[in-house]
This record gives sequence, structure tokens and C-alpha cells, in this order.
Amino acid sequence: MVRVVDIGGYSRELCAGTHVATTGEVGLVKVVHEGAIAAGTRRIEAVAGDGALRQAFRAFDTLDFVAQKIGAARDGIDGRLAALLAEKSDAERRLRSFEQKASAGVAADLASGAATRDGLRFVSAVVEAGSPDALRALGSQVLAQIGEGVVRLGAVLGDKATVVAFASPAAVRAGHQAGRIVNEISLVLGGKGGGKPDFAMGGGRDVAKLREALSANLPKG
Repeated sequence: MVRVVDIGGYSRELCAGTHVATTGEVGLVKVVHEGAIAAGTRRIEAVAGDGALRQAFRAFDTLDFVAQKIGAARDGIDGRLAALLAEKSDAERRLRSFEQKASAGVAADLASGAATRDGLRFVSAVVEAGSPDALRALGSQVLAQIGEGVVRLGAVLGDKATVVAFASPAAVRAGHQAGRIVNEISLVLGGKGGGKPDFAMGGGRDVAKLREALSANLPKG
């Protein structure tokens, strides 16, 4: 003989180990987590009784705090939040547009100072960039402006120096491999890097040597 606990037809367990005579004694139940623990098996974690009430009160307090911060009534949080997210998205779009324009100006300045040797143009510089992606985009813009040649750029991002190298098809044919260039620069910086013949990225933590590393073996003329 085993004990069978049935909860309204939704759950039926053998020897469930409950400590209440009826489900009504449990009171309020608040699910706090739900997730998979194995294939085809999910776990639900919940608090009940006074614990569930405290959880609910904390949630209401949080909603009131958020509503006050964003200037909305509790029942208007969703609409206000949607408006704020739309404003954020628009601001980010306009910021990207400004950054692209600014980057184009920097690329033009860098391209105008390119050195020329054997029919190829070379640019090597330490620049300011907000992220590795921004540095890569700037390098691509410079290469587009110089045509056939090699672009080597470096920037200090946090506590690390990041470098990128681009080589045009003619430069690759002439033996200028972006992957090898970045690897050589990264070694000076105490790091490593590499990539394809036409593009590579790397870096290191010795940021004090960034300018020296980028100027090494730079063609003159």
C-alpha cells in the first residue's frame, strides 16, 4: 500500500511526501524558475505561502521603482519602456552614422599620408577606436582609398593593444601577407595574431611598444 496524492487531476504522485492535508493549505504559489534538467525533463522551482507573498511584494516594489525612474504609472510601464527602447535604437543609429562620417574623415587623412614603394601604397598608424570592429572598419576604409597597398593600424583598447592589417590583391601577390604582418607586430607586443593574406587581426598587452611595432619595417618613400 502506498500513498497517492492527487492535485485536481493535474498531478498524481506516489509517496509525494507532502505535509499538508489539502492543497489549500499551501496558499499562494509563485514560480521563480523553470528550465530543462535532462532530455524531456523540466524542473519548476517555486515559493509558497508567506515566501510567495514576500516574493510578490518585492516584485511590486520593483515595478514601482522602475515606474518612478522612467516616469510612468505602473500599468503604463510596457508602453513607456517600448518608447524608450525605440528612442535608444534611433539614438544608436544616428550615433553610428556620425561615427561612420568621422571615420571616413580619419581614413582620408591617413590615406593622404601613405608612403609609396614599388607601385604600392603603405599606411601604418596608431589611431583611436572604440572597439576592434571600429578599428577593422577604419582599416577597410583606408585600404579602399589608397587602392593597391597595405594598411596597418593599431589602437589601445582597454589594457591591450589591438592591431589590424589589410593587403590588397596586388600587395598579396608582391609578398605582403596580412597574416604574417600581424603576427610579427603582435610578437613585439607580447601577444599573437594572424589571419588571411588579405586581412588579419591580433595584438598584445605591451601597449607601450605599439607605435614601435607598427613603424618597424615600414617602407619609405
